[in-house]
Amino acid sequence: MEKDEFKLTDLDYLIGDHHLQMIKAALPYMQISQQRFLSLLVKGNELIRTAELFREGGEGEMGICSVGQDKSSPVEMLNAMKPYGTSQEQDFLDVIINIMQGFQIRRNYQETAPIPSPSPSPEPPSSAAMLEKLRAILSPEQQSKLDNIQLMMQAMQAFT
Repeated sequence: MEKDEFKLTDLDYLIGDHHLQMIKAALPYMQISQQRFLSLLVKGNELIRTAELFREGGEGEMGICSVGQDKSSPVEMLNAMKPYGTSQEQDFLDVIINIMQGFQIRRNYQETAPIPSPSPSPEPPSSAAMLEKLRAILSPEQQSKLDNIQLMMQAMQAFT
């Protein structure tokens, strides 16, 4: 990400203030020892402010940053993260989001599709079987990216 494209998050706005930004802007004009000391001072101040956010009943002002329980989903989280990544990272997140949305569409279809008649019909392929079919048509580089996506999705499921 380009230096000029750096974006602040809601948390940055909560823990920072204009005085800290002024000190950060002055750092390049100071000696190394002064830069080291003031950088630690600024980060320490931000850490204290972060701890204060959680002091009130475990939530405090962090409620401002949080998404309502009924709205939070891994897709929404990835969409919130996307503006802060490089263009390559944004493209990668788009791939993950599209895959997740594809699985959600498939689940929704299976839930709303009419119940088939008792005539014998083949079982629909499982998600794992569909993933293996997809893997077979991908290049080795794309397979590696798919593996990374699977690991990320497993990690996200562990946190939800």
